[in-house]
Amino acid sequence: MISRLLVLALAAAPEAKLGAWVEAKTGNSRELRFSDKVGAHIVRFEVSPVRSVEKDELSYRSQDLLVVHTATGKELWRAKDFVKDCEFDLALEVVEGSIEVTDLDGDGEAEVSFLYKTACRSDVSPMSEKLLMYEGATKYALRGDSKERTGETEYMGGEFKVDPAFHKAPAAFLDFAKAKWKRLVTDVK
Repeated sequence: MISRLLVLALAAAPEAKLGAWVEAKTGNSRELRFSDKVGAHIVRFEVSPVRSVEKDELSYRSQDLLVVHTATGKELWRAKDFVKDCEFDLALEVVEGSIEVTDLDGDGEAEVSFLYKTACRSDVSPMSEKLLMYEGATKYALRGDSKERTGETEYMGGEFKVDPAFHKAPAAFLDFAKAKWKRLVTDVK
């Protein structure tokens, strides 16, 4: 069922163009462009540079993620996240291969989905992971953690919680999100 769903989603998806990451003093950014029945869309992903502050002989680092979606020149939504005052290993990244445009319900209005990770850790504990999916301004999310190897054949993490918004969405949305999580988080070794 899920593999058939993915084939249908890809067949119905609007044509999209995802630009490469562009590095600048203000951080890294990339744009996703596509059109649907609403018009022309631009989704801009921005990851700020790591900022450091010295306090009490320790270095604290912070970094931000900002994603802004505009359609026909008007902002539809904005998503923000961050890691603040991290004295350990800081991680904040959009997962490569996770940015996708679909039309799972075939209504001519595209869905945009992506997965990203955040962490401030000093060990091999899982990182926080979020899979966000939007149709128009409506947000759907899976929130959980990364799957990390803790031994020769032992792993920890990879679980997620389903945002209640999915219960009001077409079933195909949650099926797609779960399959994407499995492909990008759970099956990664």
